[in-house]
Amino acid sequence: MRLRVLVLSLLIFAAAFGAHEVMHLVVIFAVGGRGSIIVRPWRLGLVDFQIPSLHAQPVEPLGLVQQALVNFLGPALAAVPLIALWAGVRETAPRLALWANVLILFFYALIETGDLFLERMDHDISLLTTPEFNYGVPLLIILVTAGIARSPSSRSA
Repeated sequence: MRLRVLVLSLLIFAAAFGAHEVMHLVVIFAVGGRGSIIVRPWRLGLVDFQIPSLHAQPVEPLGLVQQALVNFLGPALAAVPLIALWAGVRETAPRLALWANVLILFFYALIETGDLFLERMDHDISLLTTPEFNYGVPLLIILVTAGIARSPSSRSA
C-alpha cells in the first residue's frame, strides 16, 4: 500500500500543482487584474542548475491585499475539489494521497502569503522561494504519508 500511496500522491500532486496555478490566475482576474500562466526557468539554490517552473503572474503589479488574496486563495481553492474527493472516497490509499496533497496546497498557501508579507517588511527569507524548499517539503509530506500507510493485513494484526 505504501507504493500505491506514493504513486497516487505524485500523480495527484502534478494535477493539483497545475490547478493551484490556474486558481492563482482566476483570483488575479477576480481582484481586477490581468495575468497569464508562464513557464520560466527556476534556478536551484544548492547547485547551478535550472528547472522549468509553471507560474501565474499578473500583467501589472497588484496591491498588497490583492496579491495576498492571490497568493493564499490560489492553493486554497485548488484544495477544495481534493477535499470533496477525499470525503467521497472510502479506500485508504487514495484518501491518504488526497490528504497529503491537501496538506501540500495549504503549505503553499501559507508560504506564498507569508513570503509576500515578509518581503513587504524587508525580511528576505530566500529559503521560502527556492525550488528545493518548494518541492522538497511537498515530497517530504508525500514520503511521510506513504511511510505511515499500512497494508490491510498489518492493521488487523
